[in-house]
Formats: sequence, structure tokens, C-alpha cells
Amino acid sequence: MPPTGKVLLTPTKRLFVDMLTRDIELDDAILDLLDNCVDGSMRGRTIGANSKRPYDGYRAELHFSRDEFRITDNCGGIPDGLRETAFRLGRPFGADGTNDLPTVGVYGIGMKRAIFKLGRECVIETRTKSSGFRVNIEPGWFSREDDWALPVTDLAGDPNRIGTTIRIRGLLHPVAHRFSSPSGFVDAFRGKVSQYYGVLIEKGFKVLIDEKPVNPVPITFKTADFAHISKREGGIAPYLYEGTVDGVDVELAVGFYTPFSEDPDEEATQFKSDEAGWTVVCNDRVVLYKDKTVVTGWGEGAPIYHPQFRQIAGVVIFTSGKPALLPITTTKRGIEMNSTVYLKVRQKMREGLHKFTSFTNKLKNLPARDRAELFKGTSTVDLKMLRLRKAKIHRKYWTNDRKIAGKTYDMPLPKLRDDNIRSIRFSRPADQVRRVSKFLFDEELGPSEVGAECFDRAYREVKKQ
Repeated sequence: MPPTGKVLLTPTKRLFVDMLTRDIELDDAILDLLDNCVDGSMRGRTIGANSKRPYDGYRAELHFSRDEFRITDNCGGIPDGLRETAFRLGRPFGADGTNDLPTVGVYGIGMKRAIFKLGRECVIETRTKSSGFRVNIEPGWFSREDDWALPVTDLAGDPNRIGTTIRIRGLLHPVAHRFSSPSGFVDAFRGKVSQYYGVLIEKGFKVLIDEKPVNPVPITFKTADFAHISKREGGIAPYLYEGTVDGVDVELAVGFYTPFSEDPDEEATQFKSDEAGWTVVCNDRVVLYKDKTVVTGWGEGAPIYHPQFRQIAGVVIFTSGKPALLPITTTKRGIEMNSTVYLKVRQKMREGLHKFTSFTNKLKNLPARDRAELFKGTSTVDLKMLRLRKAKIHRKYWTNDRKIAGKTYDMPLPKLRDDNIRSIRFSRPADQVRRVSKFLFDEELGPSEVGAECFDRAYREVKKQ
């Protein structure tokens, strides 16, 4: 039977205004606006000419109050050619608008979703050298279902006022309350920016919140001089990988970021356990920070995270001029676990992680003075210094990976003295080992790890006597 008519699949405003905003937290929505500032700087790159600090001269300023949220940048403005794309609720197929820039925006919903999350009145004003425009979203627009157009006013370009300002008023009540709450939303948000934009800030981008600059939280590792590490003796150094996987450049490092100590009260371990775990970076933006879950390999190919591993940290950096290839979710603050790129790289993450978790099982049996001696020849290096040092590693110490394109630096960790170490060997039925492993770790680990944990639990009880 031939069709007698058509039904419309036209989306409603409620879908975008009420439903889509539920999928993102308030601070992540604001970070989306900050992402747009960074993306704008990439279109020009006329200020930061230094390749090591490509964002020098670019900045974004955020202001919070009960009545208004405002974000202002000097990142090039929105050119006329992107006017329609910038305000579409979603990006059409074949119109990514990125021109192969290393951004994290794929779907074209970030700015609009953030505005809808915060309030019901907004003015966006943007200028480039040659042109500019102002867009107004007034409260009545949200209730007019058939009115999807927004009034635009052309502005003159101004080389002295290049950039974009978004001013949101009519803040939703929960948003206004959080912005003015003594519980400290702004302070907590400042901390999140220092973590999630640390790489960008270290590369020159400046972020000010209520006129105060945000300082980055650096990613660091403990390492000996690579030139002094031999396969025979080993040494304290990160496990490294770099390569190009399915069109995405990947850089990975995992290791100790502070000396190992079994006692959390010792001076050597006066640090936050939150510093352990994996940090995942996509195009200079952190999308996972210090993660200690199965998402980054903990508990799958490596033990479940527990305080014994609080000195271990890793970073994996994905870079691509095609953001759709990156393993990120639409919120830009999570990993797409079905990404083939991520699944391949995650195997390397698990391998590196297992190397150091296994080593801590040996370290904890050493006297404190011997552990300190192992780390005596190490220094703390940030990502910039780590890259400089690893560039000097002789190619004979890198191995080509057979499972994933790229190369791996996996030198042995130090050989430990065994004059005070004793081996305990015994056998038990496989089904009993599996049951005990499930009880201890909620997963099936090897017999050696199960036996070590059983002994360690018994020894902790002995020490309490």
C-alpha cells in the first residue's frame, strides 16, 4: 500500500533545553565554553609563535555571580564563515568546521548546551579583525516552539577587540545558588580548571577566574637518567610508548611519581593519594584525571587499585587533527570505551601498569633505607622535561611493538637485594585459588598475587599484636 502522508521527526526545543542538558554536569558545561575559547585560538595561532608554548598570549576570563555568568576571550572571534555552524544545534554531516584542527569538538552542541544549562537570557558578541556580530537569546525564545531563529546584529571588525564574550543572565535558580553558595563552587571549579587545563596552561594559555589566574597542576614522574639505566642492573624510570594508532598520535608514560613507602605517615609520602592513577589527554585537553578504575586498566590486566599503589601514575596523550577519531564522549570529559584506538592503547596502559604494581609487591618487603636508596638517583620531571630526556634514549633501547604500531621503552626496574628475602611456595587446587582470588580482589588473579595478599593480610594482623 502506498504511503498516504508523512510524519515529522523535527526535534523539539524541550529536547535540547531540558533533556540534553541533563547529560552534563554544570562545571563540565562551563568547561565546554572554555574549550571553545581554546578552539578559537587554534584557528589563528598568530600570537603564540613558539612551538613549545603555542598558546602564549591567548587568554580566557570567567566571572561568576548570582545574577550573571560571563566568559571573555581574545582567541580570534567567530569568523563570518562559521556564523551558521556555530549556532546550529548540532553539526551537519560533512560540515565539521574544524579544518583539521586538533580540537575536541565533534558534534557542535557544546556552546548551546552550556547556555541552556546555565540560564534563559544570553548575549554573544564576537569580533575578528574584519567583521563581527552580536546574537541575542531572550527568555521568550525558549517557549516559542516554532521559532528557531535568533536575531543577529552585524558589528564592525576591530583589531583591538578581537575575541568573544558570552554573557548569560536569567540564571536558573540552582545555578545562581551554586555560584553564590558558601560551599565554594567557584573554588572547586578553579581546582578543576587547574587539573583539566594544566597542559594548556603550561603551553601558554592563560585562564583567569574572577580576575585571579589559574595555576596548572603538573604531571610528573620520578626517573633516573635514562643513559645510566642498563638491562642488566635496571633502574627507576617510566614505561614509555609512542606511535600512531588508526590516524591518532599517541604518547604514553606510566611509573612512580614519588618514592615508594609502605607507611603513609612517612615524610616521603606526604602527598594526596588522589595524585595516583591515569590522566588521559585528548588534543591538549584532559578528559580523565587521575582515574583509578577499570576504564584505565585497573582491575583488568592489573590489580584493582588500593593504597599500596598510591605512588603510581600514568598519562596517555592522544593527538589528531580529526577530532572524530579521538576516544572521547560528547561531554568531552569521558572515554568512549568502544573506540578501537582506545582499546588498542589500553592494552599498553595495562602492561605498563602491571609492571609497576608487581614491583611494589617486592618493594614493600624491603627495609625503608633500601627503598630510599633505590630512589636516591632519581629526579622529578614534568612532561616537558620527560620529552627532552626520552629524545636522547638510544634507539637500541626502544622495541617495535608487534600488536600495535609504535615503539616501547621497557627497561627493567632495579634488581633487588635478596639477602633478607625468602620465598614461600605451596600448591592448592585451582578452584580454591580462584575462589580466594574472587574474595580478595573481586576478580581472578594469578596464584602468586593471591598468595602474596594472603601472607600480607596475615602479617598485618601479626604487627597489631
